[in-house]
Amino acid sequence: MTDTTDQITDYYQLLGIEPDADQQTIKGAYLSKIKTWHPDKNPGRAEEAEEKTKILNQAYQILKDPEQRKNYDRMLRYTKGKDFNGYINDEAIKAKIDKAYPALKTALKSVRVLYALFRDAVKENYKLHPSSVAMIGGGLLYFILPADLIPDFIPVVGYLDDLAILTTIMSSLKKEINDYLAWQDTANQGHSQDSFQD
Repeated sequence: MTDTTDQITDYYQLLGIEPDADQQTIKGAYLSKIKTWHPDKNPGRAEEAEEKTKILNQAYQILKDPEQRKNYDRMLRYTKGKDFNGYINDEAIKAKIDKAYPALKTALKSVRVLYALFRDAVKENYKLHPSSVAMIGGGLLYFILPADLIPDFIPVVGYLDDLAILTTIMSSLKKEINDYLAWQDTANQGHSQDSFQD
């Protein structure tokens, strides 16, 4: 895993604003950055400009929505400075899902997809922007570690907290996840994810 994906991207830092910025400030910073990095204004750096534009759009989509922003802020506070490498692996994801209450296991299937996407991106089997990899990694780290904002030993609620964070990520990366699933279907020709079949 490269250094750019070891930790979650700080969207506030990316936009050059404070975490308590109001919606007008967020929008202004976003519009300013998006004008600067628009691919048409950067013909010599088109690929870099496209990547920057993509992550700026992700940042704005998260920060403009109060619920997604709240979940992102929680995840950012919790994962700040933590390295994903030591925590996110097949065994940790499987163990966490196996411990879930039966009613939540259906909802947790989406975690398998996020983990597979994360794993394939880290192993460079699938190309995904480093900030997206970092966002997924941050969410998975929050999910795996039991002592997050609402500890997992509190029945059901501890898992709902984790799912709220992961739902925010899935919502902001919907296109990337759908592209990955299509790629996975093509690449595996009908084989499903190997580690998590019941």
